[in-house]
Amino acid sequence: MEHILLENPSQEWEQTFPQSQWEAAVYRLGNLTLLRAAANRRARNASYREKVSIYQQSTYQLTKNIAELAPEEWTMELLERRQRDLVRIATMVLRIDVG
Repeated sequence: MEHILLENPSQEWEQTFPQSQWEAAVYRLGNLTLLRAAANRRARNASYREKVSIYQQSTYQLTKNIAELAPEEWTMELLERRQRDLVRIATMVLRIDVG
């Protein structure tokens, strides 16, 4: 599992994620994405711009969508938007007709 906002972000991230938001954001569903192991190792401590390049090459469409949603920067607003989208998708996929 790849954390878009790093678990231990550098000061570079402080512009879009003030330190006061890090802990509240890092483990949220909207901040997590899938990557294959080799890509995950490359993305682990990369800058956001480097991560976007890696995400664009992903085999997972949900990960590729991050590059489209946020090509320049990752913010709390974008994280929340992605989380809402993922929850909407999950509820559609998991909907069970019991009638």
